[in-house]
Amino acid sequence: MKVKILKVSTKELAGAIIRNGKLPEMPSIQENWRFNFNKHIKLPNSSAYVLIAEESPQIIEGCLIFQLNEKSIPYMAYVEIAPRNKGNKKFYDYVGGCLIAYAFKLGLIRGKGLYKGMLFFDVQESNAEDQIKLMGMYSQKYNAKLLEKGKTTMVITDSGGDDLINRYLNRK
Repeated sequence: MKVKILKVSTKELAGAIIRNGKLPEMPSIQENWRFNFNKHIKLPNSSAYVLIAEESPQIIEGCLIFQLNEKSIPYMAYVEIAPRNKGNKKFYDYVGGCLIAYAFKLGLIRGKGLYKGMLFFDVQESNAEDQIKLMGMYSQKYNAKLLEKGKTTMVITDSGGDDLINRYLNRK
């Protein structure tokens, strides 16, 4: 799927593609990523996706592992932007938003019954303060809601997900 991401240095939109990820190309902790995508690609009922910029297709800008739990529940198992897209000197912006919106879109397509139009995920940080901060960011930036107070599962539903699709996947 073609999307647009923001090249921070020029403030211009750049063409990018979200496509299926292949095991040999999946990044890992050894490459300064937080997750071992080359290990998590093997989760049951899961699909891996990478986001690459059209101008540098050899560089993975972000990764997503999407699962269909119990063969009906859309679940974003892992999502991460490349180390070069974090912090004050990031190369691209909108990478995370594009991947999360894409995961929601997958949930619309693959979710079953009551779970169609929902995307579930867990926020699990070792530090409680970091976890609260990250949950707040998911709520504010990506329309996620905490499923149950005191727990870590969040959900993006219909209207919030539609907003993400319009904001990140349908950008011209």
